[in-house]
Amino acid sequence: MDYNDASEYDKRNCLVTYWSVLKREHYVIFTFCSRNDNNLFYIKIERFFILVCTEMTMNGMFFVHETMYKKQTGGITFAQKIPQFIFSLIVSHIIEVILCYLGMTDVHYYQIKELPQIQKNDERVFDILECMKKKLTAFFVFTFLVFLFHWYFISAFCAVYQNTQVIYLRDSAISILTSLIDPFIIYGLTCILRAISLAKCCRKKLGCIYKLSDIIPIF
Repeated sequence: MDYNDASEYDKRNCLVTYWSVLKREHYVIFTFCSRNDNNLFYIKIERFFILVCTEMTMNGMFFVHETMYKKQTGGITFAQKIPQFIFSLIVSHIIEVILCYLGMTDVHYYQIKELPQIQKNDERVFDILECMKKKLTAFFVFTFLVFLFHWYFISAFCAVYQNTQVIYLRDSAISILTSLIDPFIIYGLTCILRAISLAKCCRKKLGCIYKLSDIIPIF
């Protein structure tokens, strides 16, 4: 909704809005807790696994020869690992955006639902279904190629650097945990801003705050 419509019709409290956003944006909650959302479950499962594998691959790319000895001896501090975790997070979010664009079918469902009744059997419906079919085909091609790369890289890395496997798994676990925590913080902030902009005392006065709550998740 735009700001004026949300001010008039959105009566949810902050916690209800927060949970509805997490069910859509947090990939674990979205995969295993969100039901009847007009998305295909096997698409959500495949998306979940590819995001986990992406985190593991990105961590392996940071095990360059110059820092290998430091990683084995514990010479790298947590602060020095922060760029690694941030880079992994950014790449994962980029891939997640691509996967959402190609694999989420709820958008097309709402497009059909919003059509006037007189157009329900029109060729417009078939155009939407054809678009969905092409995007799902592209989704499977894209995920197959990405999975193939992840499988090759992780298996080759663990075969070559056998002494760093424990460190590699530990860093991968930290990155995955970070990716699970950061949506709670980001969307918690956006929901607070949204609640402030839609408060009774501020309705239709804080459109800039409302727009900011939409922009922040991009980062």
